[in-house]
Order: sequence, then C-alpha cells, then structure tokens
Amino acid sequence: MSKIIVELADEDLMQFGEIKIKEEIEQTFRWLRMKGLLKGISHSLSGLEKDYEGEVEDIKKEVWIEYKKDISL
Repeated sequence: MSKIIVELADEDLMQFGEIKIKEEIEQTFRWLRMKGLLKGISHSLSGLEKDYEGEVEDIKKEVWIEYKKDISL
C-alpha cells in the first residue's frame, strides 16, 4: 500500500472549505426559491376554474395521435 502526502496550508484549506460552504448555501437558497415559486404557481392554478389537468391530458392524446401518424411501420 502506498501513501500520498499532500501538504496544504491551513489558510488554503479554510478558504476552500468556505467556498464550498458558500456554494452549498447558495444552492439551498436557489432550491428554496424554486420551491416557493412552484408552490405559488400551484396555488394560483388550483384557484382557477379551468381544468388544466384535463386540458394537459387532451393535448397529450392529440400529440400521441399525430406522432403515430408520422411513424412508418
């Protein structure tokens, strides 16, 4: 078994750790903002009288029919 020893200054290691922690915090905040946006969108859609889920299903069916027309069997 071999060992590789890398000497790092404490300051360099601390700086690297601070950078990684900052990146993780920023990523977490991005996810929280996205979650808040999605929750707001969901709430807005649920308050509307339109049946968006039904419309999406109808569009999927239409697209599938069009897709099958273009398939050469």
